[in-house]
Amino acid sequence: MSKSHKNDELPDKDQEREIVLGAVHLSESALEQILNNGHSAVVIVDNDFKFEYVSRRAGERIFGSSVDAVIGHDFREWMSDDVAKLVGERFLKRLGGDAIPAEYPIKIFRQDGDVRTVNIRVALVNGLNGQKKTLVHVLDITEQKQYREDLEESEGRYRTLVESMNDGLAIDDNRGVLTYVNDAFCKMLGYSHEEIIGKSWIDFVHNLSADEVQSKREDRIAGNSENYELEWVTKSGAKVPTIVSATPYLDSDGEFVGTFAVITQITTQKDAEETVQFYLDLLTHDIANQLQVIITASGLIDPELPSQYIIDSRQDVLDAVERCNRLITKVKRAGELRNLPHSSVELTSVIRDKVAVLERIYGAEVIIEKMDKAIMVDADALLGELLWNLFENAARHNPKKDKDKKVWISGKKKNGMYELAIADNGPGIGDERKVTIFDKSRRSGGVGLTLVAQMARKYGGTIEILDRVKGKPSMGTKFVLHLNLVTS
Repeated sequence: MSKSHKNDELPDKDQEREIVLGAVHLSESALEQILNNGHSAVVIVDNDFKFEYVSRRAGERIFGSSVDAVIGHDFREWMSDDVAKLVGERFLKRLGGDAIPAEYPIKIFRQDGDVRTVNIRVALVNGLNGQKKTLVHVLDITEQKQYREDLEESEGRYRTLVESMNDGLAIDDNRGVLTYVNDAFCKMLGYSHEEIIGKSWIDFVHNLSADEVQSKREDRIAGNSENYELEWVTKSGAKVPTIVSATPYLDSDGEFVGTFAVITQITTQKDAEETVQFYLDLLTHDIANQLQVIITASGLIDPELPSQYIIDSRQDVLDAVERCNRLITKVKRAGELRNLPHSSVELTSVIRDKVAVLERIYGAEVIIEKMDKAIMVDADALLGELLWNLFENAARHNPKKDKDKKVWISGKKKNGMYELAIADNGPGIGDERKVTIFDKSRRSGGVGLTLVAQMARKYGGTIEILDRVKGKPSMGTKFVLHLNLVTS
């Protein structure tokens, strides 16, 4: 194709300009239609702040009065004093050649009393006489601004609702990667938001197979909601039983993009269920065994038998009765535990009171190391019962004689908690039993240690079992109790 042929078909810039100008000259009404029917009002302001031109229909919509009532008036009449001062200063600086923002929102006060928010876009143009004029596009954004404010308020209420929920809330994408979690969920697991977001929810759960995970994903993709029990694992390794209410999360096109889940902690309910079963086992097994001892020993209290038999049988009866009484007392304490409110308790004095009793009853030597003078922790009136169970466990099961029995007590502050360590030189606890000793279903630790675990959870703390000498369980056991510090 030749160049001349091309120019015949496509006009150059000068030709195009002539065509446009010709079209405008031929139809002034077309120009009026463009100016009057746009969403924004077109305004020309002279150098004395006065309206020189206002497009009619758009001007009436924005200013709330006829154009005739606007032309010739100072534009600052429609503004509050502080806004008029600011806009006036910018107007003069712009005329003086300063670089001034060309677009910004302001409020104007219409003659009908209505207040409107408008966005103004300003430019300088040359008039026919060469004098500079200020050309302004005025767009009413009142409804848009109100919509944004309403939306922000709604989102704010939603955020407040979500973040003040007692239940956890989590949203994942279609790969199972967590994209949002609320504060309650973070607190439940002991992680920060940054430690959770971007990771798969599967990383935080206990004992869920790959097949089960895939099955749940397929259910969500199919549009099915579900309630199910799930055990999560906290940062410290503790397990948290929950009920998960999972719902498919769909985009505006109805496509599956993830899962919306409400996670309700049921530790209290699970504890209650396990406790009921534990006490039932206690009554049907432990106390029943002691009653059998009493029945058997009573049959040996016979004047025709040697006196030593009678003495031993009487002692067996008394020991069995004492064991029953001790079990009943501990069960009673567990029952009281639920009804006592939390308070600030001075830990050091409680320790010293229980140590004095321990030394008197069991004759053990107690060494207190690195203890602060006054430690305030979040607990209740039964904190002494918790400590006594740990102290008694350290001494009563130690086969050594009197002062050869040793108990070490130490403590330190760490990350808002107080770590209280109780160690002994008894026979120790094997690694396999350490794992199950607080499991009520295994009945491995007895009533006292079960009560200790319950009380620690109620106080928002934890308890762990270690070797007194690392890697040498036969040299004794160390229980470490973590309690929340109370700061003044």
